[in-house]
Amino acid sequence: MSILPGILILLVFLAAAALMFTRRLPALLALPLMAILIGLIVGCNQPEVSWASLQALIFGKILVEGSKKLAGQMVATMFGAVLSQVVMRQGIAQQFIRWAAEYAGDRKMLLGLVLFAVVAFNFATLTGLGAVIMLGSLVLPILISSGFTPLYAATLVLMGISLGGLFNPVNWHFYVELLGLPEEVVQSCVKRIAAILCSVCLFYLIFEGRRQSKVFAWAALNDEPQGPRVPLPALLTPVLPPALMLAFGWPDIPAFMVAIVFGCLVTAPRRLVSNVTAAVLEGLKDVGPVIGLFIGLGMTLTATMDDSAKAIMNPFLQSVLPATPAGYVAFFTLLAPLALYRGPFNLYGLGAGFAVLMANTKLLPAVAIMTAFMSVGQVQSVCDPTNTANVWIGQFVQVSPEKILRHTLPYIMAFILLALTSMVTFGGVLA
Repeated sequence: MSILPGILILLVFLAAAALMFTRRLPALLALPLMAILIGLIVGCNQPEVSWASLQALIFGKILVEGSKKLAGQMVATMFGAVLSQVVMRQGIAQQFIRWAAEYAGDRKMLLGLVLFAVVAFNFATLTGLGAVIMLGSLVLPILISSGFTPLYAATLVLMGISLGGLFNPVNWHFYVELLGLPEEVVQSCVKRIAAILCSVCLFYLIFEGRRQSKVFAWAALNDEPQGPRVPLPALLTPVLPPALMLAFGWPDIPAFMVAIVFGCLVTAPRRLVSNVTAAVLEGLKDVGPVIGLFIGLGMTLTATMDDSAKAIMNPFLQSVLPATPAGYVAFFTLLAPLALYRGPFNLYGLGAGFAVLMANTKLLPAVAIMTAFMSVGQVQSVCDPTNTANVWIGQFVQVSPEKILRHTLPYIMAFILLALTSMVTFGGVLA
């Protein structure tokens, strides 16, 4: 078999990465374009090439079937966005911030710990830039006015978002659809990886926090978080979906629906219908760009999962993928920065297709691929300067996203090394 088709597919990957890295083409457009080009390469490599065969592959399979491939993930994302709106609109998140500030008072390190936990807790449900803006505009001024530097405050919030995101059922669904893993396997890995990430975050909080012991604030940047106080049971709303799924094995959609109704019912029962309706409308509006991204990802996945694409790419990947536990840890740790800028280890960029190509080789178990991408994905979650969350937080505290990248990357790289080593040694992901 000629190696030319494989080289062309790799060039398409590299060109798409370069276009996204230089911001000449957004991922929303780069992914469908990449899917079409891969389809052309694969289609032209068939023994008998005709317009009818190319049309069936590109139009029928990649564009039509591929656009619907991640339909389950899209629906889960929609429900997650609706619940996110409930938590924000009903004042539940603001109540968490208010209580945290009141409880910690002027105890600086305790305040940092409590607010970090509040952010993580809320982002087990919250999604989207709107949630980042809402929580960040409350938490960041409190941290800075308590004497923490803007860079430290920004990092603490980003780490909280990343830790909470591991428990967000919307993200679990992605691995279930992408790699065909049972949900309970995903949940088991999440618990282990989250425990290690939490340990690294706490080390950062204490180590970097003590270095700021001589930093003081001369004026508060914001008043105490305002908003209506909510009943105590309402504070269970953000944790209901993961709790119902982990404890009782509920599917994600029913768990989200119960949490949405519960949050609106306990905060304003007389306005239940209007509040649910408003949350649905605003939530669907928030996830429009994400749904567009998932459509492009589905097309790319369909193109790379074609049998002919597997036959072309398997020899390339078999020559570079690690075959030993030490090689697995070293490979994904050293190449972890490739999760930045929508690179090949970023599931919301080139990584979705790359993960499927890895799975096609059968050299690594699906759970090992998920573990690697879940661990390496924290580089993108915490450090990536192209993240909308990083950009907004950097602007809010007047620290460049590139500075946040340089500051956080060593800690996240240490986490990746610990997580992969632990999952190989004690988690049995390569068994």
